[in-house]
Amino acid sequence: MKKVLAFASIALLFAACNSVAKFKPQIEELAKTWDSTTSQVTEFATSVKTEQSNWANAATSMTVAPEAMAKWDEAAKTKYAEIQAAAQSSTTGIAGIASEVDGFVSSWTEKSNEMKALTEGLTAGKIEGDVTTKIADLTAAATDATSKLGGWKTKFDEVKAAATKAQQMFAEFTAATSAAAPATAGKK
Repeated sequence: MKKVLAFASIALLFAACNSVAKFKPQIEELAKTWDSTTSQVTEFATSVKTEQSNWANAATSMTVAPEAMAKWDEAAKTKYAEIQAAAQSSTTGIAGIASEVDGFVSSWTEKSNEMKALTEGLTAGKIEGDVTTKIADLTAAATDATSKLGGWKTKFDEVKAAATKAQQMFAEFTAATSAAAPATAGKK
């Protein structure tokens, strides 16, 4: 009886190891994709935060003292309001992207824990649960991340271009109002 139990134990152990081994290529490939995608998401999230901070500083500097604005005609006040609206739109756009990315990073971290458990299970020779489903879910998550990242990058480039345009409009506006101020002062 002991021989039968020993044989059954060995057969069961061999079957379990064989089961994990059949998933090895899929898990290893998924792990490479996961690591690459994680790097891309992290890099993008960092660049969004940096740009958000830089833009906040730039937008703050795009203000004019109320005393100077009091001297403007209605056309200048309208142009300034247009520039401020463009700046606010850029601030809102960057904040929206940052919020989306932050939310995604949180869920990505949870999925990364699942990926880690899968690779650790592979190393240990024992993976719990439905491995096929886990691999499919994580593969779908990596594909989704790549897709979202592409969309975010496109939106981010558009928002950065709009922010740059707002800064350029402000620089041109201040140059024009500064040039006009001495002439106006001389006419009084």
